[in-house]
Amino acid sequence: MRSSSSALRFNIASTIGISGIGLFVSFASQVFISYHFGTSAQLDAYWAAFSLMNMLAFPLTPLRDALAPEFHLRLKRDPEAANLYFSRAMTLIVIIAGMGTIIGIFMAEPLVSLAVSGRQPQVRDLAVNQLYWLAPVVILLAFSETLNSVLTSYHRIILQSLARLLGLIASLVVLILFAGLLRAYVLPLSVIAAQVVVAMLQIIVLRREGLSFRPVWPRNLGQRFLTVTGALITTYAASQAYSVFEKHTFTSFSGGLVSSFQYSVSLTNVLITLVGISISNVLWPRFLEHAAEKHCAHLHKEVSLAVRLIMLFAGWLCALVWINSESLIKLIFARGAFDASAVAQTVYSLHVAVFAAVPISAGLLIGRALISLGAARSVMSVGIVTTVTGCIVLIAAQALNNPFLALSHWLLANTVGMVVYILLFSRVCGVHYHVYGKIFWWVLRWAVVLLFSGLLVELIPIYKFENYVFILDVILRSAFFSFVFIVFSWAAGVLNDIPSLWGR
Repeated sequence: MRSSSSALRFNIASTIGISGIGLFVSFASQVFISYHFGTSAQLDAYWAAFSLMNMLAFPLTPLRDALAPEFHLRLKRDPEAANLYFSRAMTLIVIIAGMGTIIGIFMAEPLVSLAVSGRQPQVRDLAVNQLYWLAPVVILLAFSETLNSVLTSYHRIILQSLARLLGLIASLVVLILFAGLLRAYVLPLSVIAAQVVVAMLQIIVLRREGLSFRPVWPRNLGQRFLTVTGALITTYAASQAYSVFEKHTFTSFSGGLVSSFQYSVSLTNVLITLVGISISNVLWPRFLEHAAEKHCAHLHKEVSLAVRLIMLFAGWLCALVWINSESLIKLIFARGAFDASAVAQTVYSLHVAVFAAVPISAGLLIGRALISLGAARSVMSVGIVTTVTGCIVLIAAQALNNPFLALSHWLLANTVGMVVYILLFSRVCGVHYHVYGKIFWWVLRWAVVLLFSGLLVELIPIYKFENYVFILDVILRSAFFSFVFIVFSWAAGVLNDIPSLWGR
């Protein structure tokens, strides 16, 4: 038990450490993008095409998530049978990815009209050219995302984070070397480079583990695989269509809104990777073990503690970003094509978007637990609720001509999704309804602690230093907020039980 606890602590620490390094690499990439493109029509077009690429790749995620538990069960019993099953599933995934690439290339213009409002014809034309470059990435995603999921069954958690880090580095290198030469086309090229590096590393490691792939007709995948895939595919299709609708809504307001929101999303995704993805990847093998042994009570307790840990850690990081948003945007982006108007627009977007990291990170963890239990329909329900909520917010924003409401859709939709996740997971695990009251009481105390800590920090005078010396103000405010947040959290009792997860 002690060695298992030590391994868990080492995996969490190592994963978060590698993700932290990835944070700096991601910042560097964003700096290069902002320097060359600011919040321009070219960048708006790239993000519109990127959302279409993800829409074309939407079947890959449900297939990957359905494969993971099935492969895990077979690997424990018979590695050869697991290899054959992986080859069949992977063949299906590659075929579907190839179809997505073909559609992206030959139907680029009608697809782009779904993502870009007719009010911005220049962005439409640019997005068509970007989609030609991004369509082949669907096939690369088929390999990198699926192999990343399979690595979980081999308990190669640290390698998953390391592969993502190397992908980020490859992307940054391409941006540095070719941004001035290729202009906007360097953006899809950097994505291609990242996916190639990640997939190559995964293939090398998995071959050493004994996993092999040979094209085999995808039959006998099992009823559970088909059920999970069928349940999830509708959800992911809706979520990707929702993302495309988001871009269309933003382009109907003003130029640069897509780019500024995407800068905010990129920064928020760093927090999601650092907290949500890292912790859920570390704990997923444990979830699979609990599910295989039908220890639902243990699984529920562990997930509950992990969600509290995520909310504390993610909430703290989000608040730090929020209170220092203007300084951070200036420090990271304010150079080259990223002018004063871009700074103001991105700060505005970041204020609205950053706290979405909390419900998204918590939802990732609970979603992994539900998939481990085979409760794919619950995950589908959450996805539908999230998508419908976000679309309603976007439609309302268009009707009211309110860009602030449009920017809020990400936070509002995922908050509703997290609440539904908690309710459904408790029901699947057979937990009594009185637990909901305890959950609500803890979340209420956490929210109050976060709010009051932030209000106290606002009492600190903001110093306007020249050049980059204003980072002293960031350090001061961050240190004070962290101290107050920890003290208030301890006094309110929201830190209770967290050490027990670390000691498991």
